[in-house]
This record gives sequence, C-alpha cells and structure tokens, in this order.
Amino acid sequence: MEGIMSQNISPMRIGEYLSQAKKTPTVKLNQLAYKESKDISIVEEIFKGKVDCKEEIRLCQDCNTPIEEDVEILGCVRRLPIACKCRKVELARIRKKEEFNELQRKIDRFKKYSLMDDRFDSSTFENWVTKEDNKSLYKFGLSYCDKWESMKVKNRGLLLYGKAGNGKTYLSFCIANELYKKGVAVMAISVSKILSQLQEGYRKYDELGEQEIINTIRDASLLILDDLGIENKTHWGYEKLYKIIDTRYRSKKPLIITTNLNLEQLRENLSIVDRKTNYIDTSDRIYNRIIEMCPFIELKGDSWRLDKGRENKEQLLKELEI
Repeated sequence: MEGIMSQNISPMRIGEYLSQAKKTPTVKLNQLAYKESKDISIVEEIFKGKVDCKEEIRLCQDCNTPIEEDVEILGCVRRLPIACKCRKVELARIRKKEEFNELQRKIDRFKKYSLMDDRFDSSTFENWVTKEDNKSLYKFGLSYCDKWESMKVKNRGLLLYGKAGNGKTYLSFCIANELYKKGVAVMAISVSKILSQLQEGYRKYDELGEQEIINTIRDASLLILDDLGIENKTHWGYEKLYKIIDTRYRSKKPLIITTNLNLEQLRENLSIVDRKTNYIDTSDRIYNRIIEMCPFIELKGDSWRLDKGRENKEQLLKELEI
C-alpha cells in the first residue's frame, strides 16, 4: 500500500473506480473509466488473488437479516458491510424526516405571507365544538386525515363551498393541523394574498422569487387555497392562478379549496381572464382542472353534501368509510 500511495493516485479516484467495478463486476479493466495504465495497475495490485470468505455471513441481532455480503470485484471476492432490514427501515425514516424538515423550512420561510397564523394554529379537531348539527362534518374531516395516504396517492383534494361563516376555512385548517402532527408538510394561503405578493415584487419579500414560491407551492404535501374567487381579475392574475392550480395537478398532490361562491358563480368567476376588457376563457381550463382534482362539497352550516367532482359521492364516502 505504501508503494501505491507513493504514486500520488487520489484515493477518491480509486474509490470511484472500485464503486464502478462493484456495480459491474464482470467488466474488463479497459472498459472502465480510468484509462491510464498506472491507475489500472494500482487497482490490480490491490486485488491480487482471491479472498476466501469461509466464515458465515453475520446477521443482525435484531432482525436476523445479513449485515454483510460477498461481492466479486475484478475477479476478487470481498466481504462488504450492508444495511440489514431494520437498518434500512431506520435509514428510510431518517431520510423521510430530513426531507420533511427541509420542506418545512421552505414553508416556514414563506409562512408570514400565508394564512398560517395564530388563528390557523388554534383551528384543530381538539378545539372543535361538537354539536348535533356538525358531527358528520367533524367525522368527515377526521376520516380524510385518517385516510390521508390513500387520499395522497389518488390525489384526492376537496373543494368546500357555501356561504361565508359556515366553517369551510375552519375545517380545512383542522385537516391541515391534524396532518401536520403526522409529519405532513402543509401550506395554507389565500388566493388574493399570494397573487398580490407575486405582483408587488418578488425581491421585496426576502428575495422569494416567483419560481421559488411556485416550487414551494408545488412541493407541499397538502396545499390549502382559501377564498377562491375574490381575487382581482386581470390577465396576469389569471395566468398565475392557472399556474398554481396546474402545478398541483401535474405534481399529483392534493389541494383543498374554499370559496363563498356557489358552483355556477365559481365557474363564471374562474372563466373571467380580464374584467376590464371583458376577456372570457370559454374553455374553463381552471374550473376543469379543479374538477379533476377535487370533489365539490357544499357546507350549509347545519349540514353538508357532496355535490360533484371527479369522483361520485358513493365512491368518496366509501373510501372515507363514512
């Protein structure tokens, strides 16, 4: 080994060489990345002869699966450490936690421009005042959270509509906080506020550029858009709103929307591209995107009913076991 190191060959390059050889054990030396003859001779020197691995493969004391394996590299057998089953589970858990923390840092940076304030924090199922006329709504919200993994896989969002003050925002925030407790990255914003932020100048807000904002909206596991339909109607705003909705659609991540408009009003509202010029989008592309993602649920204060959307009433209620 002393002779090897004296030739000033980077250990990193040798490591890369061995890594490549491990992935393709039968590869010939002249097919590898390193073409310099001295590099090849060094690796050959390291692997002269075979190593007999006569001892049994060691097993993890907890899960009883291997913690090492024999690998043939350039005609030589080496026993290398590997992750056992329980270690793989632990590494996956750590990786998931790190990804959540990183995403949550992005959302927290954006938090002061969102709806995630004290009112949001206090909107929980624990603080829900249960009455005879809202028990079913309470059960519906909790069931959505309990079935979150299924809702996420199927990209099953919700559109909550009805008159102001009947609990749409509170329900959506309760869902958000319940999922947050389970390690789900959630973002809640008002449509008008996010459009105003984008319009007033990206650099003004801690240098959050448009694409960074859109990426955060895209990456959040659950996005809540509150008060759809009250935003100013301009061509610029229409395109940005479509971009937000379409970003969620293409990332296949659930979206919960609240609006005070009824369905006919909402469809008409979302078709207005520019109110000043009376420019109308006859294709209803925003409305149609929402239909594909969100069953429509009408809240009436003392009751609720699932109206329409991508899935019919029976299927959604069956999924939520209601």
